[in-house]
Amino acid sequence: MDHTSGVIARGDDGVQLRQILAALTVPVVVAGGDAVITDVVMTDVIVTEPGEHLGPSHGALVLAVGARGAATVPVFMAAARSGAAAVMVKVGADGLPARLREAAREADIAVLAVQEHARWDHLAQEVRAGLTRLGAWPATAPGTPGDLSSLAQTLATVTYGVVSIEDSAGHVLAYSRSGEEADELRRLTILGRACPEPYLKVLRDSGVFQRLRSGEEVVETAEQPDLGYRRRLAIGINAGHRPLGMIWVQEGDRPLCESSAETMRGAARLAAPQLVDHYYQGNASARLASRVDLAHGLLTGRFDAEALARHLGLDPAQGATVIGVDLREPRHPGSSAALDLRREESAGIISLHASAFRRDALVTQACGQIYVLLPARNGAADDTAIQRWATELVTVLRRQSGTPVQAALAGLAPRLEAVPTVKMRAYHALQLMARTPERAVATCTELQAALLLGDMLRLLDEHPDSRHAGLETLATHDAEQGSELARSLLAYLDGFGDVTRTAEALNVHPNTLRYRVRKAISLSGISIDDPDQRLVAMLQLRLALNGGPTAKAPFPAS
Repeated sequence: MDHTSGVIARGDDGVQLRQILAALTVPVVVAGGDAVITDVVMTDVIVTEPGEHLGPSHGALVLAVGARGAATVPVFMAAARSGAAAVMVKVGADGLPARLREAAREADIAVLAVQEHARWDHLAQEVRAGLTRLGAWPATAPGTPGDLSSLAQTLATVTYGVVSIEDSAGHVLAYSRSGEEADELRRLTILGRACPEPYLKVLRDSGVFQRLRSGEEVVETAEQPDLGYRRRLAIGINAGHRPLGMIWVQEGDRPLCESSAETMRGAARLAAPQLVDHYYQGNASARLASRVDLAHGLLTGRFDAEALARHLGLDPAQGATVIGVDLREPRHPGSSAALDLRREESAGIISLHASAFRRDALVTQACGQIYVLLPARNGAADDTAIQRWATELVTVLRRQSGTPVQAALAGLAPRLEAVPTVKMRAYHALQLMARTPERAVATCTELQAALLLGDMLRLLDEHPDSRHAGLETLATHDAEQGSELARSLLAYLDGFGDVTRTAEALNVHPNTLRYRVRKAISLSGISIDDPDQRLVAMLQLRLALNGGPTAKAPFPAS
């Protein structure tokens, strides 16, 4: 491994080495005392092993992996020649031997000692995190696609695996948090920021790379216990016939999810445009944000649909199916930031599944919910396949979030300019579904009667001058007297005049119900024998009593 080309990008100014050491979770002993590193500034962390060539490493902390005893002396010398800030080595219970302290002084380089049980991959991650937090590195290193790290973490969450995303040369671009689940190959890959050459040769010789370049096949590599390698799944990231990179998912302490292969296809599709920008020096983060913003504009109708469609590469005359997802997260005072974070994480999971289902799927957030747009193919939508996919998606989200996530299939917008109208249908459907949290997925066709009733109540709510004055008087009387005449009348009408059943539902005597109904009719002037007046009473009383157009009925319908 030649570190002249493998050094990770670093900032220009650097940070105090002692600041980095203070943030580590393992004890570090400085040879010669802390005064040795008082003015030492570091800008980078690299990994080397005995016998490897160490190129220019100005300001770097060198992790001497595998160096013990006398083998550390050449590493000290090489690090000093390369301009490194310090070298970190592992030592036994007796600490750094005197001869190695002397070698450090001769090399004129700071030497840091950690105990044998410390893990190099964890140390490297902690140092990199410290450099980022203290400003020596940007949050995303130059040349690394900005959203790949969150994509890797989302994929790890969904598959239960340990994820790394690499470019076509096998260099690691992003990886998920792994804890104790990482195997030896994973640790070597993260430490060196590239897959070890011996394993790359195995992959080449076995034809794995050729298969990864050929399309969207998910390739499995078997566990190799003798080498400490666990089972893996891999998929190529390709743009047409051009290979851009690959995604690896290592099996951790639990088996990979059954749908891992399908989810990986979605991840590869999401990663492809980011890697195109990576190779051609584009701005992947801005490109992704722009696509999400365009989808949001299309969903809400704030901008011209035809112009948005062109930017998204869609035909304005093309239809699109709209699906709304509500996480049903409990809302508490001061919890908005946490809710936004969970919603962002869930949007990432939805994007993975949506891209696996349809390459041209769009995912965006609006009104505290997450929406999926599936452009129609040949002017039609496969409703059965879409409903099956939505059901699987909600199952995954419920498992991940622990909340009664729900999805509403609003149907097909015949043209993209009609998407905002269909989106509102999904929004209202999700409001209705909140009554029945056990229901995972519903179509607007199934909810058609309730949605129509909601539209009528919204119209009545927006036009108070159109309401029946007598029914307003009845509602005012109840509010002032603390009576339940209006509620009893509505329950009686909803129960088709069945006094016995309605009285039982209200937990009152039948004669009490009869009295209340007569009194309500007298105060309101409504004739319940007139079908029109009866219908008006049912609508207006429902609006007045149940909190609005989508409120729950006063008692279960028969």
